[in-house]
Amino acid sequence: MRALAAAASVAAAGLALALVAAPAAEAHSVLVSSTPAAGSTISELPAEFSVTMNETLLSGAGDAAFALRVVDGDGRYYGDGCLTLVDDTMSTAAAIGPAGDYTLEWQVVSADGHPVSGEIPFSWTGEATADGTSAPAVCHEAAATGDPDDASGHHDDAAGSDIPLGDVVWIVVAVLVVAVAVTIALVATRRRPRA
Repeated sequence: MRALAAAASVAAAGLALALVAAPAAEAHSVLVSSTPAAGSTISELPAEFSVTMNETLLSGAGDAAFALRVVDGDGRYYGDGCLTLVDDTMSTAAAIGPAGDYTLEWQVVSADGHPVSGEIPFSWTGEATADGTSAPAVCHEAAATGDPDDASGHHDDAAGSDIPLGDVVWIVVAVLVVAVAVTIALVATRRRPRA
């Protein structure tokens, strides 16, 4: 009987470990679309450059975790460095240099807490709208407002906890599984009173 109880305890512990480890195995965010699209040639400047992911971005992850930059073939950066995060989309006001090949560099934080990044090549055939810089810009204009979210260029449009609801559910389920396993093990190993 004790061997059966021990086996049940080990099985329950293994199941609990699998349930707790499952969120770490979740897939990261995947790029769904962008403005401009990868490999496209644009002649009219959009109002903003953006990337849209397949899931809500993890707001509150820290401003250094997010980036959206336009870089030309000479390594010059364009834009003010200010970002807007809304649900699954990150955007920045569009600015660009002379006609040529460009790359939209992006980095976001997935809902599972892991950073994901990539590059989107595109070509520009219009006139320059900005002068490039040798280093990426840091959002400065919003710093004068005194709003801590605006000072860094990160706009958190979602209120609430930084912990995704899915993670909380997995933790609660894992705790319940462990509690049930311990209860079963205790009941199974308890000696019956002798007659």
